[in-house]
Amino acid sequence: MHVTPVRTTNALALEEQVGISARRPPTPSAPPRAGGGALGLELHRPDPGTILLAARGELDAGNTGRLRELLWHRLASCTGTVVLDLSEITFVDTACLHLLDQCQRRADQHDISFRVVLDERGLLDRLLELADVQVRFLTFADLPAALR
Repeated sequence: MHVTPVRTTNALALEEQVGISARRPPTPSAPPRAGGGALGLELHRPDPGTILLAARGELDAGNTGRLRELLWHRLASCTGTVVLDLSEITFVDTACLHLLDQCQRRADQHDISFRVVLDERGLLDRLLELADVQVRFLTFADLPAALR
């Protein structure tokens, strides 16, 4: 019986030699972190009496501190209106309710109009409804209405 020798080669090297791209299974992504997701913040001054702070992304216990820092000083130094635009948030948790409550109290102390623009998905509105605090905050469906 005649046995033909079999030559073994590295499969990846062979694929590279003949121009075949290696098909590897996708690397699993890391599981989502609990808190501290991506939050983008932008500060604008649409007119001398109004400060607009726009947030986009996730608003949760891990990052509400950043938003609070930006709002806190402005809620004491502004002479008119502070608008918090949350229309582009993709996630919100109960830490946001606590933040809004703190901001509303500070605005009341300094006679400032504090306005909140709700997200298009209804995430914040649903959270306010569940907590039964919709009437506590001055909310708007869109930014133009909040700036009037």
